[in-house]
Amino acid sequence: MKYLLDTNVYLGACRSEVTRTQFRKTFFPLLPATFLSAVVAYELLVNARNARTQTLVREFTRPMERTGRVVSPTFEDWVQASQIVTAIEEKDRRWRSKLPCLLNDILIALCTRRIGATLLTYNRDDFRLIRRYKDFSLQVVQA
Repeated sequence: MKYLLDTNVYLGACRSEVTRTQFRKTFFPLLPATFLSAVVAYELLVNARNARTQTLVREFTRPMERTGRVVSPTFEDWVQASQIVTAIEEKDRRWRSKLPCLLNDILIALCTRRIGATLLTYNRDDFRLIRRYKDFSLQVVQA
């Protein structure tokens, strides 16, 4: 089994020692089967606004980077993302204002699907919406 962790899982681990300890306990055993999305890495680095958070982000992501378990969106992923964004815009108009933010989640979901992994996230609503347009393995974890 392969796993890919959503940005919010890593960010949760950066917020406090308690959540960091829980993160290490829950997700470090999955590390040999965990892949890092380049989109997640981007989101993490953009949100790492201080030296402590930057250090934690590197600690959490370096094992996947070092072992070549980083997955980036392909041209086909971008094409499919455009189709999903268009479909959501047409069929789920209440999500229109959130579409710019959903693009990264769509790309993460497509990378997850392409490598046959399960996406682990706290973000149930956005990813369930995306699954209505493109199936992928999703596991919503409890915070």
